[in-house]
Amino acid sequence: MPESHSLAPPEAAPEHLTLSWDSCVSRTLVHRKAVAEVLLTDARALPDGRFLLAAQWPRSYATSITSGSGSGSGSGSGSDERHDPMLAAETIRQVGLYICRRFLGAPSTSKPVIRSVGFQLDNSTEPVVGYGATDVLCRAEVSDVRHVDDVPWPVALSVRIQFSAAGREFGSAFGRVRVLSEEEYDTLRGPNAAAAPVPDDVHRRPSPAEVSVPSPGDVMLVRDPSGSLLVAPADLRHPRFFDHPSDHVPGMVLLEAARQAACLAGASPGRLSGCHLRALRFTEWNSPVHVECAPAEDGWTFQVTQAGDTTASGTLSFATKG
Repeated sequence: MPESHSLAPPEAAPEHLTLSWDSCVSRTLVHRKAVAEVLLTDARALPDGRFLLAAQWPRSYATSITSGSGSGSGSGSGSDERHDPMLAAETIRQVGLYICRRFLGAPSTSKPVIRSVGFQLDNSTEPVVGYGATDVLCRAEVSDVRHVDDVPWPVALSVRIQFSAAGREFGSAFGRVRVLSEEEYDTLRGPNAAAAPVPDDVHRRPSPAEVSVPSPGDVMLVRDPSGSLLVAPADLRHPRFFDHPSDHVPGMVLLEAARQAACLAGASPGRLSGCHLRALRFTEWNSPVHVECAPAEDGWTFQVTQAGDTTASGTLSFATKG
């Protein structure tokens, strides 16, 4: 197992801090069922709403195939193979949940809801996948914290983190979270929480190669008879995207579906280097979910619609090289 690391903290930090990469944090604090899907291993609170967190990015965690890296399976066969960029989105998701529950008092029964999430990676400084997991340091800052009377924990907050590995910064991520009580969540969800995914038996599913994923189970889309793209994961027990049952289409699924839709719309063969998803409302299982991508000046835009309403939208950017 990796050893603990001594870190040179920021100016306002205590004189000495040690983070450990030896074992993961409690899975319940990051809303995961499987220990293998927990990325965070340790955390320390600093002054002024700042935190240091340790994360491990496993080499087996791969969905998109990186340029020059062979199959993208994490085998280490390509000398320039990088981690799946979607790890950045999953890391900010877990960081937001963990800070809320470990440091800000939100109970484990609370229901955090993602309002926005995104990341930006620097291909020139990203860590190369080695023989084991990559130890990642996350410097986090919390802002725009909202409180209401009679609730001891924040009901909404924003988190921004800087990623570094082996002393080199290589990217950033951000997110906005709304924290609901169980009662608030149940009231908001209503009967939609019991809806089951819509069957897609009559639709055509793209091949893994068409959407740059290693296996059929990683494909998140189908085409309806008119040729429109629908969000319909091939594997509703996918170990990462469906680590636990969900009463709505998860934001990570929408983001990956948008990336795959961009591939089908003609995005360059480069790998994802940045994104921003804004969730306007819950995307439900009980009716078809459409996703469209279009080229823009700095990359691609995407829109997720259901029953004629936009449920999520955002942007994607791709690097020219892996």
